Amino acid sequence: MYGILDRYVGKNIILSVLLVAVCMTLFAGLITFIDALRYIGRGSIDFLFVIKYVMHKIPGICVTFFPVSILIGGVVGLGMMARNSEIIILQSIGLSKLNIGVSCVKSIIPLIIVILCIGEFVAPRLEKIAEENFDKASMNVGVSLTTNGTWIKEGNNYIGILGIVNGNMLMGVVRYEVEGNKLKSYSKARIGQYENDKWVMYDVSKLTLTDAGTVHENIPKQVWQIGINLKRIEVLSDVSENLSVLQLYDYINYIEHNGVDSSRYRLALYNKFMSPLVMLVMLLLALSTIFGPLRSMNMGARILSGISLGFGYYVLNQIVAPFSIVYGVPPIVGASFATIIFAGFAIYLLNRKS
Repeated sequence: MYGILDRYVGKNIILSVLLVAVCMTLFAGLITFIDALRYIGRGSIDFLFVIKYVMHKIPGICVTFFPVSILIGGVVGLGMMARNSEIIILQSIGLSKLNIGVSCVKSIIPLIIVILCIGEFVAPRLEKIAEENFDKASMNVGVSLTTNGTWIKEGNNYIGILGIVNGNMLMGVVRYEVEGNKLKSYSKARIGQYENDKWVMYDVSKLTLTDAGTVHENIPKQVWQIGINLKRIEVLSDVSENLSVLQLYDYINYIEHNGVDSSRYRLALYNKFMSPLVMLVMLLLALSTIFGPLRSMNMGARILSGISLGFGYYVLNQIVAPFSIVYGVPPIVGASFATIIFAGFAIYLLNRKS
C-alpha cells in the first residue's frame, strides 16, 4: 500500500534526490568536458565533437553518482522535514522510525529501477558510441565497437577482437586481408599477447586464397602488425568492461572457457548486482542523520556528514575491490565489503541514542 503519508514523505525525498542528482551530474559533466578539451586538435577532434562526446557520457555519469545523490538528497529532504518539525508530527500520529524509513524506501524504489534500466540498457550503448567516435577521430585507424567485439580497419586489413583481458591480451582475434574487392586471406588466432612492442598471436589458423585454390596453415606463433598500442587498448578494454549484465556474464563464460582468469570481470558483474543494495544503504545512512546522534547538528553539518560518508564509501570500495583481485579474495567479497560495512554503520547510528 502507498498511502497519503507515504506520498507526502516520498515527494520530499524524490524531489531532493532528483535535484541533487541533476546538480552532481552537471558538475561531473562539466569536469569531464573541461578534461576533454585537451584533446582538441588531435586528429579531427574539435569543440563540437567534445560537446557530443560529453553528452554521450552524461547517462553513465548520472548512474555513477546516483547512490551518493540518494544519500545527500535524503539528508536534505529529511532534514528539511525535521527542521519544519514534520518528522515530530509524523511520529506523534503513530509513525515509527521504521514506518518513515519504509515510506522512503517505497518512494525511492521506482527511481532505483529507472536508474538500473539506464545503467543496463542506455549508458553502455552511449559509452560505446562515445569511445568509438573518439577513437575514429583521434586515431589513424577505424574502430567499431559492437556487442560482439571490436573491429579495427587498418589499410586493407580488417581485424576483429572478441574480447580484451587485463589491458594486454586479445581473445578471439580474426584478420581479413582484402585487395580491392577481393579477399586475399583469413586468419584466426586464439589469443594475442603484447610482447616487445609487438602483437604476438598464438594458435593461428590461416586460410590463403589464390588462383590455384586455397592454402590452409596452422601457425603456433605469429607476429601481427596492428597499429594499436597498449594505451589505445586500455581505452578499448575499458569499453569492453562496460557491458550489460547479460553481456558481461557471457563474456566471463567465454574467457573462462579459454582458461583466462575472470576475477576482474566477475568483480564488475557483482558490483552491478550490488548497486540496488548500495542505493538502499545510502538511504539508510541518510535516515541515520535524522534519527541517529547526528540529528542535533544543523543542516549544513548534516550535508557535510552525508558527503563525507559518501566519499568514505567510495574510497573504501576503491581500495578493497582491487585488493580482492591482487590477493585472491573472492570477487563477491570485494564487491560487497564496503556495502556491508556501511550498512552496519547505518544501523548502528539508527539504534544509537544521542
